[in-house]
Amino acid sequence: MAKKKKIKVDNFKNNTENTSKQEKISCCNFDKEAIIDIIIQKLNKQEDEKRRQEDEKRKQEDERRKHAEQKFKPTNRKEIKDFMFYTSDKKNGIYFIQNIQYVNYLLVRCVATNFLFENIDFSKTIFDSCYLKDCRFINCKFEGAKFINCNLQGSYFELCNFDYVIFEKTFVDDEIFECAPKKDNLKYKFARSLKLNYASIGDYIKASKAVSIELDATKSHLKDSWLSGDEWYKKKYGGIKRRTEQFIKWCKVCALDFVWGNGESLKRLIRFNIIIFFILTLVDATISKNKYGFFEFINTFLIKVPCQYLGITVKNESNIEYFSYYPNSLNLFLIIVRMISFGLLMSIIIKKYNRR
Repeated sequence: MAKKKKIKVDNFKNNTENTSKQEKISCCNFDKEAIIDIIIQKLNKQEDEKRRQEDEKRKQEDERRKHAEQKFKPTNRKEIKDFMFYTSDKKNGIYFIQNIQYVNYLLVRCVATNFLFENIDFSKTIFDSCYLKDCRFINCKFEGAKFINCNLQGSYFELCNFDYVIFEKTFVDDEIFECAPKKDNLKYKFARSLKLNYASIGDYIKASKAVSIELDATKSHLKDSWLSGDEWYKKKYGGIKRRTEQFIKWCKVCALDFVWGNGESLKRLIRFNIIIFFILTLVDATISKNKYGFFEFINTFLIKVPCQYLGITVKNESNIEYFSYYPNSLNLFLIIVRMISFGLLMSIIIKKYNRR
């Protein structure tokens, strides 16, 4: 009997444990599914919110674009293609037109040869592939005009206004510089446009002339930008910070111009090195205990100092290095100056002869 009771008790315990395990498993299954559903719902909400925000941004962007486009209006530029200037009016054997406005035109492949244009306003007009050879432009206005792939060879310009004009791959004589803008800030832009134009057609002689005009105008403009009391400069470069920046730019341009003409002058680079030789000769005459006569001074200036500068050891009569009294700082300075001068020399040579 006791055994039977024990067996019954064990069976009861086993059944109870199995039942509790099944309940636990079912509870665990229920929790996982619920959590997964919650996560999915949350992700869906986040995705919906993200899409809603993107749609809202897109709508705002479209509205801004529409609002910006409303601020434009057509320029009504008139286009004339494949025509030639024609008139029956003739003066001094030359056909001419005068007192006409061609403002905001696009002239494509238009032709005029040996023609006189007088008091014509070509402001904001684009000349594209035009052939205007041996023409005379007197008191014409080209403000904001643009010349692209044009031929203006032999054409003469007198009292014309070239403010803000741009040249691209255009053949034009360098007499056009006589009509350069009077204001320096416009003059250097005009010269820079012609410099790039001449370089693009391979005319580097005229490009060099444009560079020299550009540099002179740039220096004058930078000087006025920090020193002038003109109202225009006050508005654009007002304040100590801007004036200081312009002053630093001016000093930089002047220094580079003095050393090597901003990359255009071999003579100035030679002059710069001769000045260094002269200073070193004076230092030698002052510091060294050698007694100097005129010929010794010339010998030191032309032979000894240049040799030492170029790295050739110079010895005196006692077979001792002549410039042994140089401090290390001076030797280091001379090596740096020598390397920079050599770099500038190579730059000038490559710049001038690489064009050929």
